[in-house]
Amino acid sequence: MVFELESEGHLDARDISIEIQSSYLSLFGDSGGASPRLISFDGRFGIVRCRNGYVEELRASLASIHTIAGFRAAIWVRGVSGTIKTATEKYIPQSSIKPEEHRRRVDLKGISGVIVSTRGHEIDVSPDDHIEGLDTRYLGLTYFDLEGGCDYADGTSDGV
Repeated sequence: MVFELESEGHLDARDISIEIQSSYLSLFGDSGGASPRLISFDGRFGIVRCRNGYVEELRASLASIHTIAGFRAAIWVRGVSGTIKTATEKYIPQSSIKPEEHRRRVDLKGISGVIVSTRGHEIDVSPDDHIEGLDTRYLGLTYFDLEGGCDYADGTSDGV
């Protein structure tokens, strides 16, 4: 689900994630099954993931948010999609997406691309070129892949 946020002050993704969780639990309690998770937030637009069949519950909890981290805020749902790629293409204006030259990059042996999002030790990369045998637009990596934290990892943290 893609949303647009307007607030009186600067908010970071952590504040928004906490408020989404709090709002959902306040409305539906532990019995609610949406398990909302903030995937990305760029300062104005965000993507939040939920389980299939719980979109209306999540929509209601987002509509009930009026304050985040002490600032008055309003959240508008722009649209719902089954994939992050489609949600981004359909509901987030391309003018608000950073040009690729301003994004962080990964350059490893055999794989190079732009970092799309990070969550803890997980990294989503949009590869520069089509990789033989893969029919995907995004690759999932971990810091172990980049830093060589495992015996079988051969990457470095250069460029991250």
